Amino acid sequence: MGDPRTAAYVQAYALWEAVQGEGHEQAAAQLPELLARAERAGWGEVAFVAAAAQTVYGVVRPTPETRTAAENNALLERAELLQAPAFVAVALALRAVAAAGRGDTEVVLADAGRAVALLDAGDLPALDRCTAYVVCAAAYNALSLWELGDELYGRAVALEPECLVTAQAPAIATNLVLIRLEWGTSLLEIGEQEQAREQLERALQAVRDAEGTVLPELWRRDLDACQGALRLLLGEGDVEALLASTERQRAGLAAAGDLEVLALLDACRALVLLRRGSVDQARAALRAGTPTSSSTGARSFPAWERARVAAAADPGEGVDAAGEYGLLVSRLRWQSRAAVLVSARSFIAMERLQVEHRRLTRDVYTDPLTGLQNRRAFDAWLSRPSGRTNGAALLLLDLDSFKRVNDTMGHGTGDAVLRAVGAIVADHVRPGDLALRQGGDEFAVVLDQVVALDATAAVSRAAELRAAIGAFPWEQLAPGLSVDVSIGVALGPHGAPTELYRLADEALYLAKGHVRGVVLLEVAPADVG
Repeated sequence: MGDPRTAAYVQAYALWEAVQGEGHEQAAAQLPELLARAERAGWGEVAFVAAAAQTVYGVVRPTPETRTAAENNALLERAELLQAPAFVAVALALRAVAAAGRGDTEVVLADAGRAVALLDAGDLPALDRCTAYVVCAAAYNALSLWELGDELYGRAVALEPECLVTAQAPAIATNLVLIRLEWGTSLLEIGEQEQAREQLERALQAVRDAEGTVLPELWRRDLDACQGALRLLLGEGDVEALLASTERQRAGLAAAGDLEVLALLDACRALVLLRRGSVDQARAALRAGTPTSSSTGARSFPAWERARVAAAADPGEGVDAAGEYGLLVSRLRWQSRAAVLVSARSFIAMERLQVEHRRLTRDVYTDPLTGLQNRRAFDAWLSRPSGRTNGAALLLLDLDSFKRVNDTMGHGTGDAVLRAVGAIVADHVRPGDLALRQGGDEFAVVLDQVVALDATAAVSRAAELRAAIGAFPWEQLAPGLSVDVSIGVALGPHGAPTELYRLADEALYLAKGHVRGVVLLEVAPADVG
């Protein structure tokens, strides 16, 4: 953790966790400074995680201001600029959670489905991928799609040993309990007692699995309350003692402003009291209001239990009819949930096909040695129709005396040189630029600007690139190795790619004998058709 960049990255994830706990205000106050520092330093991944943590805060602590921040697309745009699939998945999943809070199921399914498909790639950073799975699971849980949530939390658990830090361990441990508890109580609503018991037992096992996890104080209280509720429902232990302990637990949760567990705990207590015939006590237990957090699925069970208790307290023909109607609605809701689950899986399958299609397309246009785009991509750029007239520059690079490297040091060293040059070129392009390996030791960079690009700027970019290649520690690859590059630069309108190529090639020929190694030629207005 001695590297400042890595330390800041870890800090951003720590704040992500903290904004969901009792110290959320202090954690949220630290995020703007960390975000600004990361942006000044050019630490894109740190800036993204800090910005994402701000979005998380807006989701779990919604206000008119934070809700607006949670719903905009700025985070997704940031991730796409970084070209980081795991971050794109995180941003999509957070947008899905916000959409769930609005009741926009179609957006949830589309965004979460695309996010899950992006995460299939096994070469993504483990911590970012793990985080994305956790947020995707939260989005699906908001639609009561517990099967998917359970599956994604399982994938996140499998990634934990590979993570730089166990930043998501508390969220995974807590949510595995909540998701199974909500699942089990929903099964109770529709009278599926055996299936309900299976999920409630899985939830209790998840509580036990979480015992060694370091949790924020509020989350630890949540799990303790869940354990009490589960033991009551499963009939494990002395009922009177459990009722007394869960009453103390609910008081602590209420004082802490809990939004996740309080309504579930009250409903579970009321159900057990009703089973014992203690109707008045059951009514008293149902004191919590409906949760307002978009990340909880605990909405229908408390309402269902309140109706049952009210019916027991004041029986009659009308109440019986309302109870029958309520059971019908619960079953229809369950059937609807099953249909949404099928749709969610279909969205994931469709997005996986699209991701695979994009991967195959990318492979067609990618040079396997350097990872840059290839000659086919360059030809596509050359053949595109004229349109805009903003400035564009083409840089053609040719390594000096590269044949000598292959002849004297071997093709293995030659390939290592090409990979290193490709990495340097990739590091020196900006969003909107195009970096290519045309073949052999020839590279190209297209500077395709929104506003006119002047000669000074184009030559400066070429000189920076040439200096970076010259300054690389080549002797680490092979003793006595040095690499220089000549660059031909052509500048002109966007709509003249073939003329830019002709002039850049001519400029490169001149640069081979030029003392500075960079030559610029400009397209004359008369040359643009």
